[in-house]
This record gives sequence, C-alpha cells and structure tokens, in this order.
Amino acid sequence: MPTIGIVTDSTADFPGDAREQLGIEMIPLSVTWDRDSYRDKQDLSTADFYAMMKQRPSLPKTSAPPVGLIEQTYEELLGRVDRVVSVHLAGKLSGTLDAARGAAERVGGGRIAVVDSGNTSMCLGWLAMRAAALGREGASSEAVVAELEAMKPRLRLYAVLDSLENLQKGGRIGRAQALLGSLLNFKPLITIRDGAVLPVERPRSRQAAMRRIADVVASQGSVVRVGVLHGGLPEVQGDLERVVRERLPDAALDRGEIGSVLGTHAGPVFGVMALLAE
Repeated sequence: MPTIGIVTDSTADFPGDAREQLGIEMIPLSVTWDRDSYRDKQDLSTADFYAMMKQRPSLPKTSAPPVGLIEQTYEELLGRVDRVVSVHLAGKLSGTLDAARGAAERVGGGRIAVVDSGNTSMCLGWLAMRAAALGREGASSEAVVAELEAMKPRLRLYAVLDSLENLQKGGRIGRAQALLGSLLNFKPLITIRDGAVLPVERPRSRQAAMRRIADVVASQGSVVRVGVLHGGLPEVQGDLERVVRERLPDAALDRGEIGSVLGTHAGPVFGVMALLAE
C-alpha cells in the first residue's frame, strides 16, 4: 500500500498535540515585526505573539513561506513516503497556496497533490487531521483528496473581533469608524465563505457576541464536531465553551488557539468552528 505524507501551513490550528501525534508536517508562514523576522509557531509562539501585540504600537506583517522552504519540505518528505497531500490556507487569503502549487510542480514529479482548504485555523487543521488519518488507513492520495473536497463544504468558521484597533491600524477601516466601534463597543462577528472574509453581525458586547456566535453555529445544521478557540483572550475560553456546550451538547468539542496570521489582522479574537454531519 502506498504511504502518504501530509503537509499543511502554520495557519492551521490544532487541538492539543494532534498535529505531532499524526505526523503532519507544518510549513511556517513568515511574521515580520518592525526589524524582526520570525517563523510562525517556530520562532514565535502564539502566546508570545499576542503578548507582543499588547506591547508594540506597530502591527506585524505576514507573508507566505519562502518557496525554497516548501520545496525542501516536499523533497525531504518524498524521501520517506510515496505520495504527499498538501492542504493549505484559502488561496483567496494568501499566496501560500500558489507557492505550494509551484513547488509541487518543480519537485513533486506528479507525486504531490495540493488542496485549497478554502478556510483557515481549526477548519484547516481538521482537514489535515482527516487526511493523516486516511493515510494511516492505507487510502490512496486520490481518495484522500476526494474526501477533503467532500468535507470542505461541511466546515464553518465564525470569529468575533474583540477590538477594532488592528483593523484601524492596518488601514482597513477609517479612523471615524474605529472610534464609532469603540464607543458603541461593537464586537464584529465574521465568517469565511468560499475563501473570503464576510461580515455577519455586530453584537455590542462580548457576552452578546458569545451568545450570537454559538447561536449562529448551531443554526447551520447538525454539528458533529465543534472547535472553541481564542487568540490572546484566555479569559474568554471558559465562558465561550460553556455557551457553546449549552447549544451543542452532543458535538465533540476541541479546544485551541487562533494563530498569529489571523491575529495580525483581527487582533484579540475568539472563534467557534464546526464540522457538520454528512
């Protein structure tokens, strides 16, 4: 039976040590902050990233992994496995997918399949985990890719921005809008659909936002797996988990942290992600 290696990028968030346990390779995106450069989740942990965000007035910049690093990862992995399935951050959100496709063409010899997750965070992590599980069961790379494509429409990602400061710093909204948001204590609720970030609602408090995000996720259909995550807001995790558990008592629940690439644009953030039943 062919052996399959699974690759993703550092925008994928995982519950606990699931990535390490499943042997999933992770290619780090780059985080540049003032004159400092870091490999996401390698040189700079998620917790350290959010701690630095509180201290530094500037915003970091994120970029796709160097093509050479992707090629190196593929070449090393193909020395150990027959095929590679590489699943990445939505192509509409980053150049990472295109870089992976180019690297696969140059060094893969037809042995690498690159998948656009159309998503990020734990939704991307779940796809990589499913791919790894199928690979361990002896599935072909074609079967793995087909399963991921079938799984993608069943994923939901919703996140709440706890502050509009990063959007204002990044120039994505005007100063007047940022001021209005802070005065009215808006907590914008967003989603990712078909690889694009879309607004959903504007709850006016953190507690209201927690209730609404749980309600919105529960309204999507039969949820079999739910992820409760925060980025830089550990104090939110317990309350958010309780609200979600009340609305979705039967779903398997994963916990995690939202990584620095999403956090760069969103600032402190919390989210709920779901996998719907087939």
